[in-house]
Amino acid sequence: MSENKGLDLFGIKPIASAIDTTVKKSLEGIEGFLFLTCKPALGELGLMVQDKVRYWRLNNAIKMLEKAKGKLEFQSDKLELKSHPRIGLSIIENSSLIDNDFVLELWAGLFASSCTIDGQDDENLIFVDILKSLTTAQARIIQFAVENSRKVLYPNGLVTADGDLKVHADELKRITGVDNIHRIDRELDSLNYMGLLPSLSGGFDASGPDLIANICPTYLALSLYIRCQGSSLDPDIYWKDNLITEEEIKREREEIAKKEAEERRQEAEEKRKKANQTNQK
Repeated sequence: MSENKGLDLFGIKPIASAIDTTVKKSLEGIEGFLFLTCKPALGELGLMVQDKVRYWRLNNAIKMLEKAKGKLEFQSDKLELKSHPRIGLSIIENSSLIDNDFVLELWAGLFASSCTIDGQDDENLIFVDILKSLTTAQARIIQFAVENSRKVLYPNGLVTADGDLKVHADELKRITGVDNIHRIDRELDSLNYMGLLPSLSGGFDASGPDLIANICPTYLALSLYIRCQGSSLDPDIYWKDNLITEEEIKREREEIAKKEAEERRQEAEEKRKKANQTNQK
């Protein structure tokens, strides 16, 4: 984006001495990027530059934008995509409140997937509202759930995650970095309320001997994951090389049912033989 160098769109030259050198260079690095993808956001960041109270937020926003920039392809040093201002501004505003690199990476992916040819697609507002509501622990649970679930392609073209993805509390502690099982249970209930986990799974099964939770992701969670990876593809295309069909699932479940029935039959046969041997004695 050489054509935008030296524009000073943020108005940082008059206050350059008050800005950290690293931050100044970062601003100059994303200046042209924002000029092309979301011009209204220049004013928002310009205010952050001139407000010491918002300086921390400025650093976070810069990190996110640098990550988003790395997820988009440029043609002849120019980006042909634009983000709807309503979405771009909202992503910058919300990501500026985050200093966790993992979560910033998700915001960056969402910014990248919001860029379209005409810059008029506002669908990602759905995912902005969801992502801004997630805790870091919840975001990690969703990422794990999506990456470790099997995706099923149905004849109508829709894709869902396969049935159950049951995880022990110890594994959830590792995934989230949270040791308190009560907090993890609340995080799971909240994910259920947001429609990212199945409505019947909730949190842990309190009646069971072990703390086990079903974290099978919903279609909404699958879509959120894709958008936060920087892609606007639908699930059937995004996972086209890793899908199983509904028919394959049915055959697999039939085989499992047959195997379990045979095991039960053999157990019953063993019990019958032992009972006969005991009676003969």
